[in-house]
Amino acid sequence: MLTLHGYFGRELLKTFAMTAVALTLLLVLGGGVANLFKGEGLGADKLVQVFAFLTPVAITLILPIAALFSAAITYGRASADNEITACRAAGINIHRLLLAAAALGLAVTGVTYWSWNFLIPGLSKRIADVTRRDIPTIVMSQFQQAKPLVFGKYRIMANRCDALDPGLVPSEGSRDHSYLLLSGVTFLEIDDDEPARFGTADATIIDFDRSESTPKVTVDLQGVRTFDASRRQYFDLAHQILGPFDIPVPIKRKIKFENLPSLLRYRENPMEGPEIDDRLFGLRRLLMEWMLYEEVASQLREKGYFTLRGPDLQYDVHVQEGGQDPHDGRPAMNVVRVVETGAHGRIVYTAERATVELRSSYDRYRPVVVLNLLDNVTQRRADPGQTDARQVRKPRESLKPVEFMDQPGLRSRFGAVAPEILMEGGALSSLQPRYLEAYESFKNKVRSYRTDVLGEIHFRASYSLSAIAVVTMGAILGIIVRGGQVLTAFGISCLPSLIVVVSSIVGRNLADRPDYIGLSLAVMWGSTLILFAATALVGFRVLKR
Repeated sequence: MLTLHGYFGRELLKTFAMTAVALTLLLVLGGGVANLFKGEGLGADKLVQVFAFLTPVAITLILPIAALFSAAITYGRASADNEITACRAAGINIHRLLLAAAALGLAVTGVTYWSWNFLIPGLSKRIADVTRRDIPTIVMSQFQQAKPLVFGKYRIMANRCDALDPGLVPSEGSRDHSYLLLSGVTFLEIDDDEPARFGTADATIIDFDRSESTPKVTVDLQGVRTFDASRRQYFDLAHQILGPFDIPVPIKRKIKFENLPSLLRYRENPMEGPEIDDRLFGLRRLLMEWMLYEEVASQLREKGYFTLRGPDLQYDVHVQEGGQDPHDGRPAMNVVRVVETGAHGRIVYTAERATVELRSSYDRYRPVVVLNLLDNVTQRRADPGQTDARQVRKPRESLKPVEFMDQPGLRSRFGAVAPEILMEGGALSSLQPRYLEAYESFKNKVRSYRTDVLGEIHFRASYSLSAIAVVTMGAILGIIVRGGQVLTAFGISCLPSLIVVVSSIVGRNLADRPDYIGLSLAVMWGSTLILFAATALVGFRVLKR
């Protein structure tokens, strides 16, 4: 038996190795991967690195198919050459001949499970790091193709683009920074789908910062000549800094790219997941907005005015007529008088209407509060002892913003709401419909994320474990059909693998819906158990005859 097991093992491994190599080359080189990354502007050296990382991933994906094909063709050829019949005539139990196929299936199960949970997540991060480091090359490729560079609401074109040595940039160069030097620069700023400002720059330095998980870019326009279309004014500036802006990386963090320890951690605490963290930030941002509206409305009810403060600035806003939107709690302010007190003195504004809003700033965790004055706005200085109090009339005026966290009441109120309290919903019981809808959407996302993680864990386990039954079934069908031809073996091998692939994909997709998580696990594990049962039935009933 040792000689027979060694014989079948050698034949299996030879066919398995050749099949794995052929399918890997087909998947990596013939699947459009080269064109995809080439279109993104990666250099040849980076493409080589990406392919080196992709090859183990491709091998992992095709291992079960290659093992199945190998078992079907090896045992099919042995049956066609009457080697199986000779073993039976010698009194050898035919089921013992399947040990080599089962061992190959067990090895594929272990390698596949390890790859899904550790190898592929690690390589996906390595590929992301390679593409992040090569972002300047991608940008240079865009300029060479005469495509504008888009950063937020800015569009930038250049006649020439060169890489800049980080050592030439004083105090800013480091291993996490890359720089591009642009010349012959034109730029356009879009505001509300309309051109707001456009101009030229003598030179521009683009700083790519890779020190954080999301790369950032800062644009330094030097020798700027610009025209402000809204104010109809020309400006000459020595420097104009744009950014920093976030740069989306080609491979984002997704559940399928996470390793097993991370998935188990996200299953217990979804708040640590990157997707939930982004949603949580959005919910906390809405909570800041709601707290701002409630604070303003509360002060207006109690005192008839409210106060906004900055480091060297204070607004006292008096309102004669007010109300609150029942849908989102936004204060409605009519007949408004604002007293601005700062280092420059006192300025008094009046307006028929006013709105207060929360806007994002460069620091996403420190939004700013902006007071907008609307309809028949007047402005006059009111310093003590001043005799000249000329009024300036405007259709509207947005006052200088102040930070949300500079308001003592808002800072303490928001600081008391930890993410865990936010998840329990106790701090949100009195929210308006708009915020309740956002909160319910967030809770549903957390539930969906938890079941999605659970589905991914079970998908990897069930799919990997099924390789034992799939390979063994392929060997059994090869013996029964007695097909040594490649096409016959391939057709046989497709039958069990098709069942596993379809059921695994269906079950994995069902896991996206929390209400179907039970059905999802039943489909994934049920198909695996059915395949094992079918293998045992065919092996002990049909094969025996």
